[in-house]
Amino acid sequence: MKTPVYQVIENDIKNKIQKGELKRGDMIYSENELKDMYFVSRMTVRQALNNLVNEGYLYRHKGKGTFVNHIKIEKKMQGLIGFTEEMRRMKKRVSSKIITFDKLKADDEIASNLFLKPGDDVYSIERIRYGDDIPVLFEHLFIPVAVFKDMDPHIMESSFYEYIENQLKIKISHCTQTLEAKGSNAMVSEILDIPKSSPVLFMTRVTYSDRGFPFEFVKAYYRADQYRFIHQTFR
Repeated sequence: MKTPVYQVIENDIKNKIQKGELKRGDMIYSENELKDMYFVSRMTVRQALNNLVNEGYLYRHKGKGTFVNHIKIEKKMQGLIGFTEEMRRMKKRVSSKIITFDKLKADDEIASNLFLKPGDDVYSIERIRYGDDIPVLFEHLFIPVAVFKDMDPHIMESSFYEYIENQLKIKISHCTQTLEAKGSNAMVSEILDIPKSSPVLFMTRVTYSDRGFPFEFVKAYYRADQYRFIHQTFR
């Protein structure tokens, strides 16, 4: 059976990456240039590029182009490691951008996860996390005001866990988390600089101190072209 043309393009680009002709961070040719190179339609080129993005070989940077992907960030499901520590281990530049920092009344979902009563005050914080200047994670955090009365937006621009353990001397114990695959909505797509309906890994997490109380409830969206999750199990 004859190999579909879009797969020929995919295989050719994969081979160039594996041989080192295309290196991590290199921008590849535009759709128009690839169309002329392979004598195919733009739709065929787009299908090949979409597949390579979905497989993690390439990533798109809105307004700039399509690039050869870096090694995916590996997040281990066992253990409790913050984003900043993950990036440092991979020798990536770490930065954060606060989008919103508000106080609101806890609804039933937030109250239930944080052991609060509906209507109790919580901080609502949205932030983007960057690895090597690429937006890889969007988080929406809910934090009880009763525990963190003097919370400052600048604290959330760096490591929240380091602040908790080093400044407040609260020991972090464990978390419960769920993970599912989703397509990005318009808001998440814009924030993470990815096309609408791109695959993302959606995680909810509740983190506890060693005193037994939950101190954060998080809804997090990880770019699937930048992240992979690893879980080790034993029989």
